[in-house]
Amino acid sequence: MLAQVSAHMKLWDQKFRFPRINHIEFRGDEPALAMYDAIYGHGAMWENEWIGFRVYMDHRQSIDLYGKKFPRMELDSTNFYSTPELMAQGFGEDILFVGSSIGAGSFRGYDGDSLVFVAPVALRGQRVLCEGPDTAVVEIYADAWQYAGQEIRFRQRFTAVRGHREVQVDVFLENEMGDEDVDNLQFCTGVQKLETGNEGFMEKRGIVGSWGSNVPDKLNPHLVETLGIAVRVDGKNLIRVKEDDLNYLCIVRPLNGHIRYWLAAAADMQQDGGFHSAKDWFRWAKRSL
Repeated sequence: MLAQVSAHMKLWDQKFRFPRINHIEFRGDEPALAMYDAIYGHGAMWENEWIGFRVYMDHRQSIDLYGKKFPRMELDSTNFYSTPELMAQGFGEDILFVGSSIGAGSFRGYDGDSLVFVAPVALRGQRVLCEGPDTAVVEIYADAWQYAGQEIRFRQRFTAVRGHREVQVDVFLENEMGDEDVDNLQFCTGVQKLETGNEGFMEKRGIVGSWGSNVPDKLNPHLVETLGIAVRVDGKNLIRVKEDDLNYLCIVRPLNGHIRYWLAAAADMQQDGGFHSAKDWFRWAKRSL
């Protein structure tokens, strides 16, 4: 059976062998770049037929996107590093510049005005729990996150299922001291605004989306990518939606320490069907997420 979803994580290796691993953990006081550069591709990756994802192994824990021209598994070959030779063969490439934005459905704390990274922490790590072929699951975690006067155990799980464009995201939060209630705290997720030609929407029921173009690799400004992103938050977790200079946000709170939302994306480069305008992408997101 051909895989329709997959996940992997690889170590950076000076001899360019890039061995697969299932789990890696760092002390919380390690420099962000040391953790980021220890992983080939900078973090765990997963994909469905149409789109690829990675989550950065650092304090940002941002979600980045990989677009495809054709529905197939590609990340084991490219690891987000498509060469001109691979692209000439029809392979896709990195399609998003995240910068300091929320990216594509990343998770953050929220202090009432600004986004807050999952930092400082005592330790942080990533795991590949299931590689496919029908279900792929990646988990990231941190212990002793110092946030809003509490010390929190954080777990975030990404689940991709065969035949589904959307990824289910589950966040689990627990006060490690047992004397505070994390359900009283605010957090956020959402989608970033694209650099050029951005169009976006927010619905009070907890759906946000964007469509536009950007240059993911600033060393190759001729590679302009057009894409759409969307997030829907479970209504039990939603507080409100909000727009800022960089993002369309959903402000959320846990229910019994749990937050659930769904993330989806589309690359305009997709040649077999797909979405090629904000109108079509927003219509799908509002009906299907």
